[in-house]
Amino acid sequence: MGGEKRKRQEDGSNGPSKKKTAALPSGTVKVEHVKNDENELGPILAATPGLSIPSHISFKTYKKTKVLPTGATTEVILQSSEHPRLDYLAKEEKDGSSASQLKDYVGVYDPATGKLQLMPVRRLTVRSSLRSETEELRNQQAKEEAAKASMTAQRHALAAEFGSKKSRKAIEDMTQNAIRDPNAPNNDSVANNVLQNISSATSAMPTREDLAAAVDSSKPRPIANIAAEYPEDVYTIDVVVGKDLMSAIPVKDWIDASEAGTGVQVTSRYVAKRILKLVKNKQIEKLKMLRFILLCIKFNESLSSKGRGPKRVPPKDKLATLMGDDVDEAVINGIRRKFASENNEMTRWHIDNLITHICAAALLVDGFEVDVNDLRNDLRLENKEVRQYFAELGCRVAAPTETDRTKLKLTKAESLNHFVARLKLPLVFPKIKTGPSKKR
Repeated sequence: MGGEKRKRQEDGSNGPSKKKTAALPSGTVKVEHVKNDENELGPILAATPGLSIPSHISFKTYKKTKVLPTGATTEVILQSSEHPRLDYLAKEEKDGSSASQLKDYVGVYDPATGKLQLMPVRRLTVRSSLRSETEELRNQQAKEEAAKASMTAQRHALAAEFGSKKSRKAIEDMTQNAIRDPNAPNNDSVANNVLQNISSATSAMPTREDLAAAVDSSKPRPIANIAAEYPEDVYTIDVVVGKDLMSAIPVKDWIDASEAGTGVQVTSRYVAKRILKLVKNKQIEKLKMLRFILLCIKFNESLSSKGRGPKRVPPKDKLATLMGDDVDEAVINGIRRKFASENNEMTRWHIDNLITHICAAALLVDGFEVDVNDLRNDLRLENKEVRQYFAELGCRVAAPTETDRTKLKLTKAESLNHFVARLKLPLVFPKIKTGPSKKR
């Protein structure tokens, strides 16, 4: 047995294979530099640090050109959304290190001609991101940029139409300075374009009604259905709370505690007065909106401020503690994303938007007639402020009538500090303030 020879394998695929080394070129090698034409994309080196990209994923190629004072630069971007949950993006990363300043080349040697062709290539780095978060951030950023741009244009248009002589002069000076700025690129062409299009721009100037509608849409409040035929269609649950957040808000613990007779301990007087009644009537939808109001009040109380700047949303762990242990993290994040800016700031606009949503939810819970007293105390507002918030929703706010006092079980003395907000059609919104009256 020891002397027998092993049979030769008929198929050499299973046997060890020897790697053939490329023969070194002999003689003179002619080196030729080939340009990587911007019109036709050449080879690319793609690094995938920490990623394992499936082989079937294909990328789409995009080119982005920036025109700078020093000249035009072209950036190559590869993108793929073929993965069911991930987006891949490949782009050049310049971190300032010496390695990032090096250029990469690809060479092709032809032994027949003795020619070596060298071509510069771009080195891209592939990164992945979760599609849901990417789309959410992109949509939120687009909304904020659009709101910022539209609000600036609306302020200028309103000042030009309704503003004082001083404000109109300031806008005119800003426009002229922008045209005559000597440091601006292509200043002459910009000025010529503006002057040539003055006639068409002035002919398309918005009317008073257009300006009023634009101001109305940019106000910090839920979007109202102006064409509604019934009060319940003006502010819908999908607009005030949202489908995703509405489905995630829990109320089973409130129902169990109420039915067991142990009661529910909450910090809001407005919410506490309504839990048991809604549970008895099995009004689950209104019960969820009631908890939405409580969560928004807690969210407002958790904000911190430093000086006169905008308020800040606490970090996630601290916010979860302030909001309560019985609240799911997804619900807390949903409220934060709905009302806070991308950098977790709460400006005056964001806070007003939060409170008007609380007031709109209260209208839905109370059948479009709300005694604003408890909400005023929960939100720590003055009577004038809470009345203004309901007025911004199109409500009529007035002192309680005799019927209201009977319904609310208030004495005449107690009713002096109470106001009832009613949502009726047609809606009555605060009028837009015009400029000062002309002196005679």
